[in-house]
Amino acid sequence: MPQEKLEKKNNFLTRQKIIFLVGTLAVITIGYLFFSNWQNSSDVIQISNQEINRLPTSAAREIITQPTLERGEADQLSIPDRDINTPIIYIEEVDETIFQEALASGVVHYPGTALPGQFGNPYIFGHSSDYFWKSGNYKEIFKSLIDIPLGTPIRITNHDGELFIYRVVETKIVGPKEVSVLDQNEQQSLLLTLQTSWPVGTALKRYIVIAEMDKIATFGPTP
Repeated sequence: MPQEKLEKKNNFLTRQKIIFLVGTLAVITIGYLFFSNWQNSSDVIQISNQEINRLPTSAAREIITQPTLERGEADQLSIPDRDINTPIIYIEEVDETIFQEALASGVVHYPGTALPGQFGNPYIFGHSSDYFWKSGNYKEIFKSLIDIPLGTPIRITNHDGELFIYRVVETKIVGPKEVSVLDQNEQQSLLLTLQTSWPVGTALKRYIVIAEMDKIATFGPTP
């Protein structure tokens, strides 16, 4: 009888070990798949080469010749209300590796979209989070962009240091393939779009901030 009880106890412990090992393996597998999906996903809106070619070149855009009221260091973006102050990195090629290298040095201007101060829609993206082991001082630069209030001023300079002031008019969350946010509005508007990954700590979706130029704050009252 004691031998039978011992065998039952050993069988029970064996089953518990098997259940524990299977459960642990399942958790590790799911975690690995989730991590791999996050690691391989882009921080940026995914766009095809055909869609890229439909974006007008910056040289073909209408430029405002009126001087701005203020000037500053060239190629900078700041949102004082959200403690954001960062260089804007300009690249010429749509490539994930180039994106990630540029993001280590600031926020990045999406090639083919308007430049700050031009008619159209400059599209600028930055990290809300990144791997702790990666280099760079801008891994969370756009984290505080989440839930930014409407009306918040965004200060941005162009290559010549001219300062343009935009104000937030809309925020929304979109999927990683929602390319409408890159729309240039037939170069009829003075918009600015900022993008970061959402939820923070993932690259599952994109948090989008759309702003419109405040002409009075930028150029002064119309005579």
